Parts: sequence; structure tokens; C-alpha cells
Amino acid sequence: MSTYGIDLGTTYSCIARLDANGNPEVIRNNEDDSNMVASVVFFENENNVVVGQAAKENIETDGDRVVQFVKREIGKPDNRIYEFDGKTYTPVEISALILTRLKNLVESQGGTIENVVITVPAYFGLEERSATKQAGELAGLNVLSLINEPTAAALSYCARQFQEDRTILVYDLGGGTFDVTVVKMSMTQNESGKDVQKINVLATGGDDRLGGKDWDDRLFDYILHACCDETGLTPEEIEAETRQDIRSKVEEAKRKLSKKQAAKVRIDVNGSRTEISVTRKDFEDMTADKVAQTMNFVESTLQKVPDVVIDTVLLVGGSTYMPMIKAAVEEKFPGKVQQHDPDQAVAKGAAIYASMLVVEEGAESDNTAEETPDGKISKPAEQLTAQFTVEDQTPRSFGPGVIDTKGSKHKYVLENFIKIGEKMPAIFSKTYYPLENNQERVKLRAFENMSTEDTIIPCVDEDGNPQATDPANNVKLLGELIVNLPPNTSRNTPIKVTFKVDASGVHVEAVNTQTNEVFETFLRTGSDIDADKSAVHQLRISSD
Repeated sequence: MSTYGIDLGTTYSCIARLDANGNPEVIRNNEDDSNMVASVVFFENENNVVVGQAAKENIETDGDRVVQFVKREIGKPDNRIYEFDGKTYTPVEISALILTRLKNLVESQGGTIENVVITVPAYFGLEERSATKQAGELAGLNVLSLINEPTAAALSYCARQFQEDRTILVYDLGGGTFDVTVVKMSMTQNESGKDVQKINVLATGGDDRLGGKDWDDRLFDYILHACCDETGLTPEEIEAETRQDIRSKVEEAKRKLSKKQAAKVRIDVNGSRTEISVTRKDFEDMTADKVAQTMNFVESTLQKVPDVVIDTVLLVGGSTYMPMIKAAVEEKFPGKVQQHDPDQAVAKGAAIYASMLVVEEGAESDNTAEETPDGKISKPAEQLTAQFTVEDQTPRSFGPGVIDTKGSKHKYVLENFIKIGEKMPAIFSKTYYPLENNQERVKLRAFENMSTEDTIIPCVDEDGNPQATDPANNVKLLGELIVNLPPNTSRNTPIKVTFKVDASGVHVEAVNTQTNEVFETFLRTGSDIDADKSAVHQLRISSD
């Protein structure tokens, strides 16, 4: 197989494909004796970069040369830069190193990897999605598409034990992100009239900065202060190596507490050996607010679909192994909670989706026909992927910034073309006009936000920086498209603007309908955005 699905996780990542029988399987990491690869990078020296468990083992001794949890940084506005041995690395480049490790894992076992689908949190915006896709391309992968992690998990479940007309809530608590998604699974007919299983995303919520790492941090603080109580030291007096020692043992302690009522952690504190005991109740008490935070997202997501009855709840993500999580979800949905392959379901679903895309595009499949035990010949993977259709939702609202000329004072507004929660791919067009006669160009700015209003006012301040009427709207300037106009262009020249949104990003097109000249882009971001904010370059909403 050359088509794979990749779960690029905050703490662990894995890669999957469809086997000869059409069943999704995760590629074994024989080097670490695991199905996962730790999403950790160790810059040993300028000639050697280590990715995986071996990198993680250096957190204790060389923590300043180790990068982890980079998924929380990718695509974020501050865009943290790492520097080692005179070289700088962005979160995209760090992520590419992790993806390259997964690629090498396949190739070391004699496989070839060409097309991939990479998973992302449902709550990722355009910049985070674009950065994830860029990381895949930087690793030498052909990224067919991205798919939301809860949707991939539902697809994996659907392939394994589909039941007609089931409404599923996917509770996905990973190492660094949390998603809750309501999915409707039903039978429908495709364009060819064939019965297929349909996965329709009804509602999504969550936080891309909430995950198992937050539980780890609480446990780290607890053990650190317990060490201080034992030794009479203050936290500031604890040496860096001791802190790293505690950090390295937190994950092991957390796993023990998922199976036992108590765990002991032995730490060398400034040369003296001490033993800290942590009970499961201690751990649950110190993180109860985090559990409540996830359940608040569950409640708010259910409010988006008030008439829906949940039939099944899927627990996805390694952090759902914690008993406190299952207990909280069981209390809300008694008798409905299931947990299947929480570490691997997302990658397996991505592998199914990747093969679906290859079949849909008519690409040649490397699933050669094989003889089954009963003597029949089939192409299992193609048969499997032809059974599904997936409808996901837009993670944000999207639209252009334009001038509203109604009234005595012009206003710069954001018009939401495509609202959060619409079916993807989503497409919308509207006609605008130049602000003045004889403009040489028009600057079309594209925004994303969390509002469901048709218009947000204002969306930029006096300096042109994105602003929201309410911080919850989270308005973000994505990029801009420059439309060059011919001489003597009238201010009543129609400019048709089209936004198209899919899982991989936003495509913007502007057409001068008088000349039929087309301008399009997948958006420029960051330092590429033109600093000129003069209003004369903008489009206006209505003609004279």
C-alpha cells in the first residue's frame, strides 16, 4: 500500500494503512516496541536529530535540547522559533521531522508511502490546518487532504461495527487537544444508486489547548511540592535536573494510577533520595476542574443540536484511559459509552479516508486482486472505501472585509459568507464593487472568526489590525488577494468574490465580470500581507 493515514498527535503519533483484506492496521514501531512514535525531537548535535522514544529519554538530562508538544504551537500567531547549533526551526519544521520519522518507519519495513491524509483537531482554524499540511509536504508527503480527528474516529468505528441510524458523540481527549463531535451515521444512496454508509457531522466543540498534558502538569506540580514538603526546600531551590526527573516520571505515574489506587514515585532531590506516594483520589481531586471543563464542552456542543438523542459515546485519545474520564462520561451517558482502540482509531480512520479519496479520484490502486479462502477474487480495500461517504463541518466562519457605504460614514465590516458548522466543502459567492473610479487595484482581505452573525462591526482597528466586537468571536486575518484593475475602471464594475472552504483550507477567487479576468489564491498569511491599509483599495458592498 502507498496510501496512509497519519495521526499527528501532541504527545504520540502513528501511521496506518489498509491491509490486503481491507482492514485498517497501524504500522508497528519495532524500534520502540510500540504502535506509536513519541512526538518528541531531540537535537543531539548539528549532525544528529533524534525523533521518538529515544528523544523522550533525553528530557531528563538534556531538556533544553528537546522539543515536545509542538502541535500546540503549530499555526499559532506567535509562531515560536527554536534554535539549536546555529539553526532555527519553526513548529512546522519540527512537525515535519516527526512526519519524516513516520515515513521512515514505513520505508524501513519495505513499504512505500506516497499519498497521505493527516488528522487535525476539529477546532483547528485555517492557519493551523495550513501549517499541518505544509509540514506534511515538507516531509516529502503528498497530502491528499486533512480530516478532523473525531470524524476519523467515527469512520473507524463505522467500518468496524456499523449500525443503521446511530447518533454518536465522539469524546476525543488527546495529549494536547480536546474535541467533542456529534455524528449521525445512516444508510443512503450515492450518485450511482448504491447503498453506502453516511457519516454526517452535526456539531463540533472543543479546545485545541486542552489535553492530557494539562493533567500531567497538575501531577508534576503535586509531586514537586511534595518533594519540597519532604526536604524543606522551596520550588525555586529544586535543581533543574530534579525537575526533569520528576517530569520524566509523571507519565509513568499517571499510567499506574489508571490501573491501581496508588503509585509511588522515587525522586533524587538535590542528591537525597525521596519517595512520594500519590493516590488516584489525589489525582482526581487535583484535576477535577479539567474533567469538568471537558464536560462543559460536551454540554455546549449538545446545545447546538437540542433535538438529537445520543445512542453511543466513543472515547477516543490516550487520555481517555484515565478512569476519571470514563466515570464522568458514563455519568452523563449511562450504558452508552464505548472505548475501542483509543490510541489508534484516529489513524485507522484517516487510512480509510485516504483510500476513499484515491478511489474517488480514479487513481490506480495498489490493492492487487487476491484470492480469498473461498476462491473468490476481490479488491478488498476498494470495496471497503466505496461503502462510505463523509460530510464534515466548517470549523470557523469565513468571509471578506469590505466597505459598507450606507450612511454618512463608511464602515469597514466583515461579511460572513460561510458560517461555522456548515457542510464542507462549502462555497459562497457575492458581487462587490470598487470604492472609487479609476482604482488601479482592489485589495480583498479574508477573515475567519467564531461568530454566526452575518456581519461583524468593526472587524479592524484604525491600524487595520483584526478586532472583534466580542473576544469570543476570535476574528483572525488570514490573508489577502490583490485584484488588478484595467485603466478607467468604473466604481460600478462588478467584482464577483467566491469563498470555498474544505478540510484543507480556504480558496478565494475574485472575477472582474467585465473582463472575465480571474484572480485566485489559497491566501497569503503573516509577513506576506501587504502593509498598505488605505481604504481606496477596498471593495464596497453595493453599487450606486
